[in-house]
Amino acid sequence: MNRYYLLMKGTANLMDNSGFTGFVKKNWFGLISIGISLTALAVYLMGAGGVKALFSGVSGINKRWLTVMIVCMLLFWFTDGLVLHVFVRMKYKSHTLAKSIKTTMIGLLYNNLTPFGSGGQPIQVYDMTRDSVGAGDAASYITVKTLLYQMCLTVYAIAVLAFTYGFFKDHIPQFAHLLWVAAGINTLLSAAVCAIALNKAASKKIADAAVKLLSKIRVLKNRDKIAGSLTKHIALFNESFILIFQKKNRLILGSALTVLQQTFYYCLPYCIYRSFNMTGDSFALILGSQAILSLLMAFVPIPGGSGAAESGFYVFFTLFFPDGVIMPAMFIWRFLTYYSTIIVGGAVSFYDSHKKGQREN
Repeated sequence: MNRYYLLMKGTANLMDNSGFTGFVKKNWFGLISIGISLTALAVYLMGAGGVKALFSGVSGINKRWLTVMIVCMLLFWFTDGLVLHVFVRMKYKSHTLAKSIKTTMIGLLYNNLTPFGSGGQPIQVYDMTRDSVGAGDAASYITVKTLLYQMCLTVYAIAVLAFTYGFFKDHIPQFAHLLWVAAGINTLLSAAVCAIALNKAASKKIADAAVKLLSKIRVLKNRDKIAGSLTKHIALFNESFILIFQKKNRLILGSALTVLQQTFYYCLPYCIYRSFNMTGDSFALILGSQAILSLLMAFVPIPGGSGAAESGFYVFFTLFFPDGVIMPAMFIWRFLTYYSTIIVGGAVSFYDSHKKGQREN
């Protein structure tokens, strides 16, 4: 995970003032993925009767449940920032919650614009260094936060499956194979990250290799100077990482908040279900569907899981939503979980970049 610091210089320009054209050039892959997602929605929509059918389905939505949906999404973002803040405040007492939430929103934006969601963490580390957090410390906080999220993702899905496995196995083809492959990959990667983060020698080898690669493709300059600086930051990273795991109260609080954060997210499909004035299906089954879908989507390489997310929603939630409702429901879900994050995260990123640019000038 020391790649976070290595990539800071390479990703720094993503947040700098280069105008709309520069933003498009640097995020063309993510923007193509947004186009894929919109195309997938359009294809599904045409198969369900077109835009007229969409507006017809949405027009009678229950406003109270719509409000609950929005609140759940806001709480998801808030608790994400709160988890980061729990670790930052171990050392940086003056760091505000607003800054942690801002860093979170910028990270979520770039998670949705980069393959495997790989751009969010480096840009978060970079953003934190601009807020006077040491690079090694910032990398360790983001690493631990990411590990907690991935581990809770797996544990949450398995806990839900203890009560719902039979239902999903009977209704979704090849369900068992998909589930155990996703859970296995997630567990192995989490274990590998922990092992590397705790091993200073392995971290240095990976860092040196990354510096060499980035220098060859001319992303980084002053290779020797950067390599020397990295040695110090790697030592700080390892020390900070180990220190966090010694603070069991912080880890327990961070884990509890992560479970709460994911619960807010997993509740969204049920809120959508109720917003169409439907009842009868189990809350646990609908929440479980989202928990399992999130685990399966964790390793889709396309930014934001474009195309795969819409297909996954259809496969799982067609079990609960009738034909006339599944497409409007998918549209609402995708807007809340994907497009709203890009809109809000983009606004926060541009505002923060502009504000810091004025301060530096």
